[in-house]
Amino acid sequence: MYKKIIPALFTLLLLVACADKNEKKETAEPMHEHSTSGATEKNLYKDVVFDSKKDFACGMPVSAGVSDTAHYKDKVYGFCSKECKDEFVKNPAGYITSK
Repeated sequence: MYKKIIPALFTLLLLVACADKNEKKETAEPMHEHSTSGATEKNLYKDVVFDSKKDFACGMPVSAGVSDTAHYKDKVYGFCSKECKDEFVKNPAGYITSK
């Protein structure tokens, strides 16, 4: 009888563990929504003076909220998301000259 119960319990535990992982994936934040993650991030950069009025990657006004920053040639640039900052970091000179 134990030969049947042990594999059944193992299978049940495996299913529960997989279901838990799937729930975490579904509740993850969506990618780049052109908005800040919360009021704490807005407050984090409230006293920073940025060298640009818009997010270089997507064009969103910096005044709408900044959730990440990048430094390039002694200047500070604000971005609405990490994804936009990552795009800028790939080729900052290209974004600056197209400004």
